[in-house]
Amino acid sequence: MSDLFFSLIEKFEKKKSLKTSPEIVDFISLLANPEVSDIKKAALTAAWKIKGEDPQELFLIANYLLDLTGRIETGLEVIDCCGTGGDNAQTFNISTTSAFVAAAAGVRIAKHGGRKTTSASGSIDFLEAIGIPCFNDPTQIKDLLERTNLVFISSPIMKNVLGSWKSICQKLGFAGQTGLIGTLTNPVNLNCQIIGVPKPNWGRLMAETLQLLKRKKALVIHGFPYLDEGSLGGLNKIWLLENDRITESAIDPKDLGLSKYYDLAEIKGGSPAENAQIFFDFLNGKANEAIEKTILFNAGLILWIYGKADSALIGSQQAEEVLKSGKLLDFWHAYKKTISENFSHNIKNI
Repeated sequence: MSDLFFSLIEKFEKKKSLKTSPEIVDFISLLANPEVSDIKKAALTAAWKIKGEDPQELFLIANYLLDLTGRIETGLEVIDCCGTGGDNAQTFNISTTSAFVAAAAGVRIAKHGGRKTTSASGSIDFLEAIGIPCFNDPTQIKDLLERTNLVFISSPIMKNVLGSWKSICQKLGFAGQTGLIGTLTNPVNLNCQIIGVPKPNWGRLMAETLQLLKRKKALVIHGFPYLDEGSLGGLNKIWLLENDRITESAIDPKDLGLSKYYDLAEIKGGSPAENAQIFFDFLNGKANEAIEKTILFNAGLILWIYGKADSALIGSQQAEEVLKSGKLLDFWHAYKKTISENFSHNIKNI
């Protein structure tokens, strides 16, 4: 094991990436092995980060982990929307709420998430606060997607395989490092995907990785000023994968018909309980303007990439109609009823 550790360190110091499946197995095995010291894991992580990740490497890691824990084939058109984390912006759970809006509009979403890393409330923490469970069982996941369009998944990969590594990355201040892999390991066989990145240099990296993963259509977005989701505070850099081709451009919130930008402070969140209250306020049309429009923008991106809308603008307009018409609130009531009646789960009322 010691020889393997030094061999990988030497490879990374020479700026050489992992190119073969056996090398990937060795790397992940070291990071997941409880008998390997945290100091060695930290050194290995630092060397890997300094070397710099590449798409082929991330693709091989994602495939290995999915082979290890299992894939779920639903036979359905499914999208995921998640960020790598690591922006330290402490925003409300925007992408998770956007998933509800898009599902109410007819999009099938397998939302893959985790617990908090640099925020006060991760996706799973927030879902627990509103009484929504996450699922791992393939039959239940497919059933929920067919019945409701929406399922939240807590993959065992980051918890059971790389749990200690995530903790080490947090201590090292490598925000979002494990999220690079986490966003790629949704066990459901996805057709489309949206990934948010807090660093612009991760944009093409993740777009090329999604290309290797054969996504039919995908979007990587870097929100102003450093958000791992769509922002109405300024220019959003985007990398669009379509027809096996990546194009880089930008989305200006003012192109969506907005007369102003919104300050980051206006979309701040808090604890899971506080974010749950923001969610319920949003469902009832009582959220502040910045939060409401930011959620609708991100939901609009999902509608666009999934193929329900021809652009982010049209998607945002469709998302707004879902909210204003009461369709979202009806969806919420039907969704919680389905879960409580079929999965014996108590869901909090608004």
